[in-house]
Amino acid sequence: MVTKEELYISFNPEDYKTNKSNILMCRANLLETLKRLHNLKVLSKQKRDLKIKLHKLLTSVLSEIDSVENKMPTPKIPKEIKISNEPKSKLKESFSGHEGIEEELRLIQEKLRELNS
Repeated sequence: MVTKEELYISFNPEDYKTNKSNILMCRANLLETLKRLHNLKVLSKQKRDLKIKLHKLLTSVLSEIDSVENKMPTPKIPKEIKISNEPKSKLKESFSGHEGIEEELRLIQEKLRELNS
């Protein structure tokens, strides 16, 4: 016959309760950590999918912009730009009175006609 040797240990009931609650709290914390790790994995997959989607959208937008730029006509820009400083000095001097305002208005209208023609 086989005999079993048994060892009995007695604990203080208060120590048993505190140790048991510590063990249960550790298990609960481990389960919370596992739950958060699972959520992090799900979020990382969603982040990766969103990055892929954003990349596809950006490439399509860039290709559309390129196609629009290719279809747009090129503007004709003059090779030389003439800049005259005379109107600036006339404008500063013309603020002396009512006649100066009408003179300034006439100069501005002449400039507008030149630009529109």
